[in-house]
Amino acid sequence: MGVKVRLHPFLNDGKEGVFEVNGKTVGECLNELVKLDPAFKEKFFERNGKLKNYLEVLVNAKTTFPQELAYPVKDGDEIDVIVFLAGG
Repeated sequence: MGVKVRLHPFLNDGKEGVFEVNGKTVGECLNELVKLDPAFKEKFFERNGKLKNYLEVLVNAKTTFPQELAYPVKDGDEIDVIVFLAGG
């Protein structure tokens, strides 16, 4: 059993994505997804390695802010990566 990661369709070429990865933090889990598909790196991270400012990460439906990438996770946890969209 690992950590389930659900991605907003905006991050996964219009498809809802559900992945199972291993990691001890949100950042480790997202980096595991980058290993599966290097295109995720540009979608998740700024050049300085921080999480993109339009993303919100929830673990078991709770916000990870302000820890975000350092937020601890364990087997069986569920991560949701949500995109904040704005428009008029």
